[in-house]
Amino acid sequence: MRKNRIHDIFIITDDLVLAMRREEILERVKEKVEKIPGYVDMTFLEGKLKENIEDYEREAETNGAAGGLMPFRNIGVWESLSKEVSMIIVFSSDTVVLGEERPVIMVDEENQIIGEFVNEERQNELKGKEGVHFLSDDFVIYSDLEVVGDPLFIMPELEFKYLEDIEGIKEVTAGSVSTLSDHFIRCRLGYEDTKHWTHLVGFNLQL
Repeated sequence: MRKNRIHDIFIITDDLVLAMRREEILERVKEKVEKIPGYVDMTFLEGKLKENIEDYEREAETNGAAGGLMPFRNIGVWESLSKEVSMIIVFSSDTVVLGEERPVIMVDEENQIIGEFVNEERQNELKGKEGVHFLSDDFVIYSDLEVVGDPLFIMPELEFKYLEDIEGIKEVTAGSVSTLSDHFIRCRLGYEDTKHWTHLVGFNLQL
């Protein structure tokens, strides 16, 4: 009986240490995020709040892209939500945190890229080229490719380098949430009537 009590005490102590360690890491993450230029607000996703975001993202995928005409998969969002810690950051409307990554691509059933989001530099390179059709100012379709099967919009994982030097976290990834989730979070945090935008980040802990 005595041995069992001692064993239980050790378990409780270990759990308490891990919980304190987790809180320390999350506090360092919050402090680092708050220093990013253009930062407005942030919230960690836990419990019902995380469930709400998951529900909105499933609804967005069910609705489809291009006005419901085309299916899509938001890999960046689901990978971020699968991590031990997920958070959504609110940035001011003029803030740029994305690099040269492709936040949206279109692939066929052979995973051939048949369309993609392009930044301003890439837009200038592609304008006027044969086999390139601009659906909008920043999204192109490669019309000279032979498409295999049905096209699918993919929103891939995004880098988020701002947290890479924080001890205790690993496998940082990010994604662009749907307009449903974006509106929900902005309303919840009091930014409904602003042009601020949101960004989802996830990472695992190394306790």
